[in-house]
Amino acid sequence: MNRFLDVRPGLCALALALAAACAWHALAPRTYVAIARVLLPKPGSESRVVKLETTGGDPAEAKAQLSSLLVGYPDASFVDAPTVFASNRSLAVGLAIGGGLGLLFGAGVTFWQVRRRRPVRIERELVPLLGNPLLAARPLQPEALRALARQLDDHWFGAERKLLPIVSARKGDGRSRVAIELAELFGQMGARTLLVDANLRAPSVHRAFGLKNEHGLADLLADQPVQFAACRPNLAVLVAGAVRADPLELLSRARLTNFMQAAARPFDVVLIDTPAAECGPDLEIFAALAGGALLVVRPGEDAARLEYLRRRLTHCNARPVASVFSHPASVFSRR
Repeated sequence: MNRFLDVRPGLCALALALAAACAWHALAPRTYVAIARVLLPKPGSESRVVKLETTGGDPAEAKAQLSSLLVGYPDASFVDAPTVFASNRSLAVGLAIGGGLGLLFGAGVTFWQVRRRRPVRIERELVPLLGNPLLAARPLQPEALRALARQLDDHWFGAERKLLPIVSARKGDGRSRVAIELAELFGQMGARTLLVDANLRAPSVHRAFGLKNEHGLADLLADQPVQFAACRPNLAVLVAGAVRADPLELLSRARLTNFMQAAARPFDVVLIDTPAAECGPDLEIFAALAGGALLVVRPGEDAARLEYLRRRLTHCNARPVASVFSHPASVFSRR
């Protein structure tokens, strides 16, 4: 469980505490120290010299404090003039105190996170979080994926519905792996399949097929030349391409909708590998176009993240079509 713990709130608490210590060191009011040696005569005995030290908010106040100490000694006199100086605050001590408080607060935040996490470890725990999907949750295993591909072919894809984005809550969930495995399975089933790498933030599909990341989706949206790559029988791939602008701005252009509508005509299945939900709202654009999404979930994922992902899909009128439990093993390890 600690592997997926979000430590950012704790680090923020530490940084804020250190910043507060620096600000206090720079802005807090100065304290002034007055020091003087005073001769205290004693009748019938030897006089003695004592050292007096007082503090104040300004030099005059510090000196006045010295004089007030001698009110009961009318015969006392200063041996030398009082010395007044500003006290030195230790930045190191301030940082140590601030860092300690920040670490304590960060530890408290982390402990609170651990206590409130609700890890999802098995398939049946997904239904209360994602609602009743069209198809049951599946583990990321060859036989389970083959069964899922057949069910998607029977219950999702058809003449009026050919798009299906693959989404997940976070990076490293195995989303691209699932998209590639399913695309190859549909190709083997004889369905004319297009796999689109729409992860313009961190594209990876081109590496799985040994392709150059050129003439892809980003180029198409920027009105540049585009090229499909025939990678397997019945399987074509459109890589992400060269991103020349903000990815979200590119995906918001009307050319994307026009392209998806055109791409759906010659293909039976169009699978779309999207960025993780934590990277931005990119996936919602494709989920809205398709009306649904296939969710990839890592075992142990926090239920709150999945609930938030479901709300985002609901907001764009997309339903969870199916879910795959994916251990985040090395992607494309079999290639």
